[in-house]
Amino acid sequence: MNTITTVLKEMQAVCMNVEAEQYASFVELLKEDRRFFFTGEGRSGFVAKAIAMRLMHSGKTVYVVGETTTPAIQENDILVVMSGSGKTAQALNISESAHETGARVFLVTTNEEALQLPFISGGIRIPAATKYRIEGEPETIQPLGNQFDQAAHLILDAAIIDSLAEGKTNEELRKNHSNLE
Repeated sequence: MNTITTVLKEMQAVCMNVEAEQYASFVELLKEDRRFFFTGEGRSGFVAKAIAMRLMHSGKTVYVVGETTTPAIQENDILVVMSGSGKTAQALNISESAHETGARVFLVTTNEEALQLPFISGGIRIPAATKYRIEGEPETIQPLGNQFDQAAHLILDAAIIDSLAEGKTNEELRKNHSNLE
């Protein structure tokens, strides 16, 4: 139980140190009537898929990059990119390609410098540890990028809830939940 307590304390510290303006910008982005595309590699990719699914439940048009049924991204679409390091080559290449089509690119990362890249439209910096354990990252008992991935999931899921504040009930969301189980 000590490990669970420590992880929960770490999550609270990380999540409470996200910049309010960055969080609010993501909430506002989620309220837009646009197509949303999600991407990420490894565990960050799993988190991206989980958030994409939750956003789909809210009634948005959502795709995951790399799936066979994902259409071409277009001008005014939104690409949400998960990259703890902000340096993952494939995520950056996809981001740049999306930007060239006129899509908006929103990066979720620990890397403040990556948010300044010319093809990034906005983002959230999550002050969490990554697998690289760079100076300035918080201490963690968790291996690799666990702290970032867990915090990203909590923060983005909360943002979806906040984006729905004006309305949808659990019953309405459940109508979009898979019924082929």
